[in-house]
Amino acid sequence: MGKIRALIANEPRTYREVLVHALRDLRPRVEVDAADPDALEDEIARLRPHLVVCSRGRVVVGEGVLTWVMLYPGGENRAEIVTAGGRAMLVGLKFDDFLSIVDGTELLHRFRQGEGLRA
Repeated sequence: MGKIRALIANEPRTYREVLVHALRDLRPRVEVDAADPDALEDEIARLRPHLVVCSRGRVVVGEGVLTWVMLYPGGENRAEIVTAGGRAMLVGLKFDDFLSIVDGTELLHRFRQGEGLRA
């Protein structure tokens, strides 16, 4: 199975960098890139990520993007998670919740690749 690609483009930049480094350490099977939020659309076209994390902008699921996470929209303590299967809102997102979203995206990718639940 190919690795999933994650594009982290949330604000503030320091928080974005923490997420990138944490994912690289804790989920080495995930290719992680960071982008300035103003370059999000161009970076999506260039990198073709499976997971997009941002804090503003237009949500786009499809064209290879399996999961879109809007972190703290409008400065509120919540995250909006959108997949091809639906939409959810999570108040008080914790880092473990975020890792579960990453893992869920990997599962979606595996199913799309026809790999099911194999390890």
